[in-house]
Amino acid sequence: MIQPSSRYLLLAVLALSAACGGGQAAPVQPAGPAASSPEAPAASAAPSASVAPSASAAPAASAAPSATAAPGAPGPGDWDIWSHEQKMAYMKSTVMPKMGPMFHDLDPKKFSDPKCGLCHGAGAKDKTFKMPNPALPKLNLADMMKSDQQKNPKTFDFMVKQVKPQMAQLLGEPEYDPKSGKGFGCLECHTKK
Repeated sequence: MIQPSSRYLLLAVLALSAACGGGQAAPVQPAGPAASSPEAPAASAAPSASVAPSASAAPAASAAPSATAAPGAPGPGDWDIWSHEQKMAYMKSTVMPKMGPMFHDLDPKKFSDPKCGLCHGAGAKDKTFKMPNPALPKLNLADMMKSDQQKNPKTFDFMVKQVKPQMAQLLGEPEYDPKSGKGFGCLECHTKK
């Protein structure tokens, strides 16, 4: 019989090795209990409560380079712990294919071929960019962006109603909530005036 502490260590090692082997964390979990011993269902439910957060976060972070958004998408807080390589792979495989066409549809001339520099600026090429990007239009928070909305209502609505919610979803975060001050919002990309 496997001791409970050994069982959790074994599950953590198996989860990490499955994630490092290129498999996605989500498909591996459902397959595990069916193919393993009768103890597996009880053991597979326990790691989230018993394994250290760093071990439980690793499989989700390793799933990032997935070609589809749903299985490889980060969960809340995961984006902050992903490696630069994981973020780059996810941006290329998932974010750009979703966001690029949205900008192209807004203005096919201005955004004829959206690339990383659209949001990350000139530093996207040499990977020296910082977010929020000071090169993006600065937002006037003093008047709650009413002046920004009046200057260009089409772009303002596009950013608020399409870009912000889509990016929040892609990054596994809720949209910004002014009451809590948490979530993905305009100031993740833009700076303020």
